[in-house]
Amino acid sequence: MIRNNSFLFVVFILFSIFLIYQFDNYSFADTGMISVDSHNVKYDVSNGKIESIFLDPDFFELLVTMNTSADGVVKITIPRDLLDAKFELTDDMFFVLVDGFETEYVESESNANSRTLMIPYFNGDSTIEIIGTNVSNPFIPQIDVKIPDWIKNTAGWWSNDQIKDIEFVSAIQYLIKEEIMTIPPTSSGISSTEGIPNWIKNTAGWWADGLIEDIEFVSGIQYLITNGIMHI
Repeated sequence: MIRNNSFLFVVFILFSIFLIYQFDNYSFADTGMISVDSHNVKYDVSNGKIESIFLDPDFFELLVTMNTSADGVVKITIPRDLLDAKFELTDDMFFVLVDGFETEYVESESNANSRTLMIPYFNGDSTIEIIGTNVSNPFIPQIDVKIPDWIKNTAGWWSNDQIKDIEFVSAIQYLIKEEIMTIPPTSSGISSTEGIPNWIKNTAGWWADGLIEDIEFVSGIQYLITNGIMHI
């Protein structure tokens, strides 16, 4: 099984590299610009058409919906003032999901104002989630968050694999239900067997080390609730 997974991963990486190498030869099916919260997001997509692009500030993510007719690549330029990924003061990787699956991408251009990503997809894929660490949105209300300091110890143990995913999730569920930990109102999603994405565990570790703010840790908890991985 491990060999199988490794083989499939290598195949996907090679496929991604091939698509990006061929990128300049594509005849784009859709090219344009969409205004997202007063920021212009430029895009090019081969073998498909972009339906919408919008920002979800609760999860620090840009959500792209599209119709695809064949395998292809989306090239998207994201203004830093809209969405960015930082670790302390340096650029970090975005976390990209295509139809719910973590996907490798290439950052083809980066400057002081924007970052350009090239994201491969398969025929039939319809959504791309680009998850960063911070958004700039003047319309986000003040969020009431209350987290006891000792929970950072639990988050640190979990990020270091000292406790299991189910133990961490159960502990957070209990703390929220008993109102020991307070997060913004969050709608629960349909129950899912999907595993916890690596970016959430990384976020928990950074939070435990005092490298990011409480709200960034909470965004990961909200993601688990909305996607049916955690139930409150």
